[in-house]
Amino acid sequence: MNKFFKILFLIFIFLNFLFSLLYSQNKIDLNKATIEELENLPGIGPKISKNIVEYREKFGPFKSIEELLEIKGIGPKRLKLLKKYLKVGKELTSEENPRIYYYKDEKGVIHYTQFPETVPEKYKSSLKKIN
Repeated sequence: MNKFFKILFLIFIFLNFLFSLLYSQNKIDLNKATIEELENLPGIGPKISKNIVEYREKFGPFKSIEELLEIKGIGPKRLKLLKKYLKVGKELTSEENPRIYYYKDEKGVIHYTQFPETVPEKYKSSLKKIN
């Protein structure tokens, strides 16, 4: 009977390892996620997902998941929950050249973004690439 439990325990450890390996590869990159992808996370609705993308556009790529604490509506408990589902991709180096886009709204204000998918639909036709 004791041998049975040892084998069962080893099988459990092996399956847990496989699950964690597969699970870690399916994490969402916080610096590439769209509003829709972020909304699918537990505890994140349309408003918080929009706040995350706007923060990223204003301050650049996230350097760590903990930076989410700067977003209104995300506290330590929610951050702990989200860490299971998120990752932060590599930081941009000076050799890498992110594409920057801009558009002008109806008031004549020019908006810049690295994420054209977040531009309001009515401005997408006027979106231009800088580099």
